[in-house]
Amino acid sequence: MYLGKTKIGAAGRNTIHRPLKERGASWFHRLWHHFWVGSIIIMILAGLSITLLIGYLVALSTPFFRLEDVNFQGNKQVSQVELLQKGGLEDKLNILSLNLGEVKKKMEAIPWVKSVQLRRELPNKLLVLVQERQPVSLVLIDGGLYFLDREGLPFKKIEQRDGFTLPVLTGLNKGDWQENGRLAPKVLQEISLLTGLLAQGRDPLYPDKLSEIHFDPECGYSLYTLDYGIRITLGHDEFQTKMARLEKVWLSLQKRQDLYNLRGISLQYGQRIVVHGLRTAAGGKKG
Repeated sequence: MYLGKTKIGAAGRNTIHRPLKERGASWFHRLWHHFWVGSIIIMILAGLSITLLIGYLVALSTPFFRLEDVNFQGNKQVSQVELLQKGGLEDKLNILSLNLGEVKKKMEAIPWVKSVQLRRELPNKLLVLVQERQPVSLVLIDGGLYFLDREGLPFKKIEQRDGFTLPVLTGLNKGDWQENGRLAPKVLQEISLLTGLLAQGRDPLYPDKLSEIHFDPECGYSLYTLDYGIRITLGHDEFQTKMARLEKVWLSLQKRQDLYNLRGISLQYGQRIVVHGLRTAAGGKKG
């Protein structure tokens, strides 16, 4: 029987020897092709980078991006001049070269400034959003008077030009302060509640009508008025209820001709209100 050995042999040679050569050539050609494609991509990226760098250097030198206008918002206690000088913006700089993080850090070093946000407005404007600290009282530290903000931080020593009329917080000891220089949380909570009620501006406890807020471990908090030097003792708690009762008593006391004899009002005895210095008490008992 004829099996066609010659044809089978020829077929075997075609399927074994020729594909090996073709596979080797194909691998080399693919490697060479990838090498050139990769080289072209690298050259294109390098060209783009150089173009962008040249464009950036040109932009830094052109007057088109020179800082011409700085718009401040939110600053009341801090002048624009101080912010400009502290932030290093007094010279006409290129707005693209400004390190906004560094400018922000320098401006926030000003005691009155709590935080600053900066935003470029191309081609030549800068927006500065300032959040200032809000003082609630003064506090005596090492013989100096400092502003105390809502977070319990003494942030600036008071000067004559500051022009604030705020009560002085006294009677605190070392244990009422944290290591970071802020008021302890419990004391801060009490002061925040008390000053928040005072900020509502009701007689006789307008903030600018008080000279002192004093804390005593036994009697709690006492307020001293500028007029007549009256001591109003509130105790340790229920400030809102006691202030509401105080307003009613004060309305009656204002009708008295001998109000100048009033020396104190005590509200730390539960429902009783003790009035000191008058012969008779309106809404309370004589003291």
